[in-house]
Amino acid sequence: MVLSTTALAALAAAAVAGVARAADYALVDQYDKTNFFSEFDFFSGPDPTHGYVDYVDATTANNRQLAGYAGGKGKGGNDAVYLGVDHVNVTQPSGTGRSSVRVSSRKAYTRGLFVADIAHMPAGSAQSSSCGLWPAFWMFGPNWPSSGEIDILEGVNSQQSNAVTLHTSDGCTIQNTAGAVASTKLVSSNCYGSTGCGQQTDEAGTFGSAFNAQGGGIYAVEWTDSAISVWFFPRDSATTQQLSSGGGNATAPPPDTSTFGQPLAAFVGGSSCSIDSHFRDHALTFNTAFCGDWAGKVWSSDAKCAALAGTCEEYVAANPAAFADAYWLINSVKVYQQQQAGNGAATRRSRLDTQSAKFRL
Repeated sequence: MVLSTTALAALAAAAVAGVARAADYALVDQYDKTNFFSEFDFFSGPDPTHGYVDYVDATTANNRQLAGYAGGKGKGGNDAVYLGVDHVNVTQPSGTGRSSVRVSSRKAYTRGLFVADIAHMPAGSAQSSSCGLWPAFWMFGPNWPSSGEIDILEGVNSQQSNAVTLHTSDGCTIQNTAGAVASTKLVSSNCYGSTGCGQQTDEAGTFGSAFNAQGGGIYAVEWTDSAISVWFFPRDSATTQQLSSGGGNATAPPPDTSTFGQPLAAFVGGSSCSIDSHFRDHALTFNTAFCGDWAGKVWSSDAKCAALAGTCEEYVAANPAAFADAYWLINSVKVYQQQQAGNGAATRRSRLDTQSAKFRL
């Protein structure tokens, strides 16, 4: 039997639209102000992406007020995890870079539903349009890229909407974005190595200052053996209210992905990419980089940023105040997994494991 293009698209969409249902998932971990800094490790080595950034350890981050607690969900108080950058000191373009933080979860996960409630992400002032910045919320496994990487929320410089990308070892090609919203475009299909297979979104409010202006929202990632799907729900959506409720109560109804609607980005596996063969043991990671192999490399081709300084490093070094809004406010990250045998696992990583590199050439 030969299937039509429409039928093939429908099958691919079915792989995305809720392989797991509400009854299948259970809350296994929740990270928030009660436990975040005891469950995430700080990376303080040289930036693997060759950025103009000095990642500091936990003690330094605390002493310099680069990590701690601040208001979340658009309110005051200390309800959210704060991860910031140095926005006070002028630095030298030839130096190690502007101080920042990169943290990874001590636990690693294979498959599951990951729900991140983020009130604020790193962005620049209105004048700089985030020039020089490279923030990312992502997941990765050991021995990069053999265990894969999922870039959930990422972008650089004047980018206005989110880029979602997978990185794998050789042998993984994504053919289409079946099931995703129509405005999302497949940028590259081969997931191998540092370029990866990317999907560029075009939905308002998914990234940067526009994301922050609405009080952020929720990014949800469903990773099954057949597909990896990413949804975004703005702060005022009914789904955000549902996903934010229940706190850490494991008896609260688990999310039902069949009610999520179309994902922002969808990567369907199948014969061209075995998801289970290319993705395993991922740590959840937040970081804010400057310049480097992406933001720095495309600096001269970004007209708005190039007009500010000759190089990315020169601009970042001389303009600390431009990065006063370059911080994460994380209300919570919840991890749900299916309870049937073989449908998900979590393992505790060593501190060394969380130092694994992320590359972009």
